[in-house]
Amino acid sequence: MKIAKRIVVCLLALALCSGALLAFAGCGKNEKFRIAVFAYKYDDSYIATVRDALKTKFEAYADEVEVTFYNGENNQQNQSTQIDTAITKGVDLLLINAVDFQASGEALAQKAKAHNIPAIFFNREISDAAVNVADNICFVGTDPNAPGYMLGEMISNMLATNELFAKYDLNGDGKIQYAMFRAEVGNAEADGRTTYSVSEANRLLAANTALTAANKTGDILQRVGADQMANWDSATANQMMGSLFRVENGVPNVEMVICNNDDMALGVISALNAAGYNNAGSRTDDSKPYIPVFGVDALATAMDAITNGKMQGTVKQDGNAMAEAIVKISMNIKDGKAFLDGTDYAFEATVRKLRIPYSPVTA
Repeated sequence: MKIAKRIVVCLLALALCSGALLAFAGCGKNEKFRIAVFAYKYDDSYIATVRDALKTKFEAYADEVEVTFYNGENNQQNQSTQIDTAITKGVDLLLINAVDFQASGEALAQKAKAHNIPAIFFNREISDAAVNVADNICFVGTDPNAPGYMLGEMISNMLATNELFAKYDLNGDGKIQYAMFRAEVGNAEADGRTTYSVSEANRLLAANTALTAANKTGDILQRVGADQMANWDSATANQMMGSLFRVENGVPNVEMVICNNDDMALGVISALNAAGYNNAGSRTDDSKPYIPVFGVDALATAMDAITNGKMQGTVKQDGNAMAEAIVKISMNIKDGKAFLDGTDYAFEATVRKLRIPYSPVTA
């Protein structure tokens, strides 16, 4: 009888151990790949499109991945603390839209390396040295100079004939007085958009032999005041344009506005609306006061402004395409594959940086 009891006890113990092992194996099998996404701030309209696209695309892998989003609130110390928290909780992949990408990019890359966690930096471009900190780090962004060149070409096309030039040369001096609304100096995107939008427009206009209405002594585009440092923000741009814009004897001091992004362009347009300019249909109705305004991003609100005749043009920075690339690379990392395995993407020749193309958008 005692032997029988011992056999029963042993069998029960074996069953319990087997059940525990199966439960443990099941937990390991069902554990999801943990991804943390760090946005430099949520109220940047373009980053909001990328974030929304990431949410949607990762939902297709909901059985495999667990994604947590963090708002850096444009504060690097805050974002660094968030990254530390995610690492402590046990994250498998970091997706970083760095706040202070210049000063902190390499430090964040070193942080990822120290914990042997792969990282994809995106949008706000870190240095090549930061990418090269470890083999499991890459960057997904854009060619920072491309939208500047596209804007320059769009401006040149807008002013390509004597008739068109005279339409926008409101004071008739053979020059186009413009205002530049930009973001921080040292930001590759801001620098490229600011520099090349003007230099390319001037180059193309000067080379246009049919354009005789322009005064080609020196640059044709002449900046009004200093660069307006509106730092991607619509409300700041609105306030600055309200202070800068003047109309004397029916002639405005600004004949064109170039903005680094659509948010600033829309803020500028709101200020122009308050001054009686760029109301609905102004672009196509010569009887309505109109100042051409250019932006970058092709936000839905900017597209509406173009359609409604309030805005001249923009350059599409494809947030959906950026999110698509990030998700594909993330899933390759999860599966232990090379970053770009099974994709048509290509890194730059000398560094693991992937560029998403831009495209010009007009009416």
